[in-house]
Amino acid sequence: MAWLWAAALCSAAEISGEVGGKLLAAGDHRVMILSSKGEVEWEHPTALTHDAWMLGNSNVLFADGATVAEVTPDHKVVFQYKSPEQKGGGTFSCQRLDNGNTLIGENSTGKVLEVNPDGKVVFELQTQPATLGAHHNMRMVRKLKNGNYLVCHSGAHLVKEYTPKGGVVLELKTPNLAFAAIRTAKGTTLVSTLDKLIEFDAAGKVVWEFANTDIPGVKITNMTGMHLLPNGNIVTGCYRAYEKGEGTGLLEITRERKLVWRLSNPKLAGTMMAVQKLDAAGKAMAGER
Repeated sequence: MAWLWAAALCSAAEISGEVGGKLLAAGDHRVMILSSKGEVEWEHPTALTHDAWMLGNSNVLFADGATVAEVTPDHKVVFQYKSPEQKGGGTFSCQRLDNGNTLIGENSTGKVLEVNPDGKVVFELQTQPATLGAHHNMRMVRKLKNGNYLVCHSGAHLVKEYTPKGGVVLELKTPNLAFAAIRTAKGTTLVSTLDKLIEFDAAGKVVWEFANTDIPGVKITNMTGMHLLPNGNIVTGCYRAYEKGEGTGLLEITRERKLVWRLSNPKLAGTMMAVQKLDAAGKAMAGER
């Protein structure tokens, strides 16, 4: 089967700086585990993956527009959900919940779903704005510790926090496409908007931001998926990361807007939206995503 891609031939490693672990990353039409040097240690074929997670059982959960799937290290598919509506991109977001269910952002319909391990939808929330089959109804969706849902309405340049009954308790307007949003431990909301990462307080005031031009001499475009580490550093991936071979696929920055490390290798992948930092053993590091 096409699923059975072996551990991949390695592209030339192009990481500058010290990663301090491995990386789970989605590149073009595959999800990968990269070494600290940027070498491909494992890969699995996908469509264009927007969201990916290393689970505690060492399986990988990903959303690639066509499906949400969980695969084992030997490429066995043990969970899969496919939206009945595929126009515009069915599913771009996923999250494994503590109860074993899977949160799914169904872009094509604008619905937030919780699906049990048998593939049955056990919760459904219709969000707005949403147009059936539109490409930019939503990107990342996360269930928060308070039971609410944080939804990026990408095309509307909005991030909304919904209660399970559909009430909106927070609405943030972003200057560009809203791709990913993270609720931090201190109660702020960190949002990726392609050319900026922006942190909002509970009242919607901007309290911190990082622009893609803040690091002199480093070309950064279209920041998308994020992993907020316990030390405050942010790991992010980039959509359409390179122009004429110049750019950054993955990077980690400090809150002082300093570069910790970056991956620059257009031969590896031109787009790397989903990213999660792993430890040296390939286990997920702590932090918010």
